[in-house]
Amino acid sequence: MKADSELIADRLTKLIKDRDITINRLATLSSLGQSSVNAIFRGDSASPKLKTLVKIANGLNMSLTELLDFPPYNQRPDGSSPDQEADRWQELGQALTPDEKERVWKILTGHDFPPYNEVEK
Repeated sequence: MKADSELIADRLTKLIKDRDITINRLATLSSLGQSSVNAIFRGDSASPKLKTLVKIANGLNMSLTELLDFPPYNQRPDGSSPDQEADRWQELGQALTPDEKERVWKILTGHDFPPYNEVEK
């Protein structure tokens, strides 16, 4: 597995390429020194500080969560991701009968199952 510094550098390389900006422009947008940003790209910064990553995310007009939304940072210790979990729940929901859906709804919300036209809204 790649080191954190290499993973972050790879992610930033992809983001600046997608946005057609230079490392220097990223530094300016992030209000960071050119040398600090260069160190991250070269891997000299083994573990960029959270404050630095927040500035970079802001410079790219994204949240820190969006910046770090790539494997392995968006995966759970068991290797699954929130998207995989959502897909699994979707499949389970589709497998339920209407009566089972109503019972699950009541258990989760404490309310009677709403009419279908309210669910679609």
